[in-house]
Amino acid sequence: MTAVDQQGGFPEEAAHEGSLADSLHGLVRLLRLMQRNQATLAWCVAGCTVIAMAYYVAAPRFYSSTAKLLLIEQDPDSVSSVAEGGRADDLMATHRELVKSPVVLQNAISDLPPEHRIDLETINPSHWVEELGRGLSASTVRRTKFIQVSYKSRRPESAVAVVNAVINSYLHFVEETHRSTAAEVLDVLTIERDQLQSELLRKQKLLQEARERCGHLAIDQKDGVVDPMIGRAIHLNDALMEAQQRRLDLQGSLASVAMAMARGDDMRNYLSVVEEAVGEQMMLAALGLSHQDMEMLTSQQQRLMETQDELRRLSPHYGPNHPQIKELTEQVAALQQYLSSYHAASGSRYASINNGDLGPMIKRTLEQSVAQAMEQERILAESFEDARVNAARQSGDLVELDMRKREVERLESLHDVLFEKIAAVDIHQVQAPIRASIVEEPLPEETPVSPRFARLFGSALVGGVLLGAGIVFIRDQLDDRFASPDEMSQQLELPVLSVVRTLNPLPGTGLDAVHMHVDANSVEAEAFRTLRTSLTLRGEETERLVISSAEPSDGKTTVSSNLGVAFAQVGKRTLIIDADLRKPGMTSLMGLKGHAGVTDILICEGAIGALAERCLVKTGLDKLDVIPAGPRRPDAAELLSGPNFGELLAWAEGRYDQVLVDCPPVLAVSDAQIIGRLVDGVVVVVTPEKNHRRLVVRACDSFLHAGCHVHGVVANRISNKSEGGYGYGYGYGYGYGHSDEEERVEEKVEHDLSPVEPAAASWRRPTEGPADADRAA
Repeated sequence: MTAVDQQGGFPEEAAHEGSLADSLHGLVRLLRLMQRNQATLAWCVAGCTVIAMAYYVAAPRFYSSTAKLLLIEQDPDSVSSVAEGGRADDLMATHRELVKSPVVLQNAISDLPPEHRIDLETINPSHWVEELGRGLSASTVRRTKFIQVSYKSRRPESAVAVVNAVINSYLHFVEETHRSTAAEVLDVLTIERDQLQSELLRKQKLLQEARERCGHLAIDQKDGVVDPMIGRAIHLNDALMEAQQRRLDLQGSLASVAMAMARGDDMRNYLSVVEEAVGEQMMLAALGLSHQDMEMLTSQQQRLMETQDELRRLSPHYGPNHPQIKELTEQVAALQQYLSSYHAASGSRYASINNGDLGPMIKRTLEQSVAQAMEQERILAESFEDARVNAARQSGDLVELDMRKREVERLESLHDVLFEKIAAVDIHQVQAPIRASIVEEPLPEETPVSPRFARLFGSALVGGVLLGAGIVFIRDQLDDRFASPDEMSQQLELPVLSVVRTLNPLPGTGLDAVHMHVDANSVEAEAFRTLRTSLTLRGEETERLVISSAEPSDGKTTVSSNLGVAFAQVGKRTLIIDADLRKPGMTSLMGLKGHAGVTDILICEGAIGALAERCLVKTGLDKLDVIPAGPRRPDAAELLSGPNFGELLAWAEGRYDQVLVDCPPVLAVSDAQIIGRLVDGVVVVVTPEKNHRRLVVRACDSFLHAGCHVHGVVANRISNKSEGGYGYGYGYGYGYGHSDEEERVEEKVEHDLSPVEPAAASWRRPTEGPADADRAA
């Protein structure tokens, strides 16, 4: 986990920026690796350059010749010369592959003069087509009508000859293929046409025979005209239905009259029935009236109405004594008198008719009408039956005739289509489907296209850089160790508080084995002053610190003891607590094995302060005390999780200015995480030559996940040897030291110093002088 994760994690809206930052960080890291391994890159580039130079000197020279073809499609149905869209792309791609096809290349080789077969001299003739195809290239440019044909040969003239031979072979193949195809199509269409003509003649003969057999009149059925025989049957059917309806009406009227006579009804009421059945004229004749009488009566009524209208029109303008008014009045009176007299005479004639004579007269009239209707119906029925039989026979013949007519029309239409196809093939038989024109003639080039100096050496340079970068990256991944303080700080997102040299073991125990106490002015001791200054001036609470590491044997006890001495030397009351209850390194260093310590405090009940006072050990250095680990216990984590250790820290905070807790490695056990939650922060000791990156990252993440604050890391056991840029070194020169007076001045002004974070490009560098060490601090 990084420092940002410790504060609560990335916000969701910053996820993309974080990913981009990681990518940039990885790129920068790779560039730094390449910078530190310039020798590897230089060797790779030099090797690739030498190989490229040898190839350039030894490789044969090839010369290229290029021709450009313009393709135009010969399509009479197309508005443009070349089809648009996907069809044009398919056409160009087809002919591009056709240029390189084996059949075209084989014909080109046959036409190629022997002196221009220089590229095929050492090749088996069975492989000439493949060899020629390797040097030949055909390409098209999208949305254009051009095909570029190129060939590379060891002689410029041979390249030109091969391109010309390939183009001529391609054009000849297209033309011959189309000619043979057109001839085959024409033969097939001609055979089909002959067969169709024979079938058409036979169908036309059958059609004529059908027309003669049925006596068909040439009537266009599309105009809605019905055949005469069928029309006659339809007309007779309509007449028969009308006769049957008339007979039924007369029989109904006759039955009604017979029933009325049987009841003795007034037969004058049935005159209307007679009128409907036998007609108006017959009824008038039966009553002694004529049709002329009815016309006269109607004429007089019409004249009366016209005279009355004229009188009404003139009355508003003339008086009653006006001659014209008087004349019209007299005419109206005369006409009214005539009509009254006629109606009176008709009424008396109608009244004089005897009911006994009227009934039989009506009955006889209706019986005669019924007999006439039945006879007419019989005649119509016989005529209709004959017409129906003839019409049915005629309909079958007409259906057969119509079917044969449609067959003839279909064959005639197909014959016309075949005729048009034959004409089209015949017209275009000598014309290829496409026309190719050479718009750029192949010319010899004096400059070889292979090998090219600029391209070859540019590729060598790029290949060398990529090869070197790959080697550097793979070696870095296999090494999996931090290459520099900057890399460690960037990947952990934690500061490197100090860089400690490899310390030679000192004889003795206690403070005699602590370099900071034995030789405070040595180059090795300066790293712990740097660590002390970095912690003091961080601006955070650092009075209670846990010193831990990722793995065992990383030097956490060495750093704890020397840092404790460094704090005590500046007058701070310092307490070192050995909380490594499993392998108490601090207890062994101080020679306190068997002495009561932390274990006794954690398992005992009572006042923690009193117990701590009994376990406290004074060192030979004023203001520096130690509480050893005590007896080893298998349940160290459970003891440290109890309340007694927290009370011990509270007691120590009240008595001392600085409390350092030496804890076991965090990846081995959880003791350091338990204690880290109770103190102000954690300092992680890292041995770059031993620890893998992933283990150090996991160690820091384990502290952060447990809620511990990590102040930074200490790089321990840094050697002065350089190993190809991957060594580790800080760089204080040997012989650099302080006098006693300078040390007292340093103790007074130490709070004004800035924390030291090494900015070395790598862990191992040549030894620096005192001035360089001052600048690094």
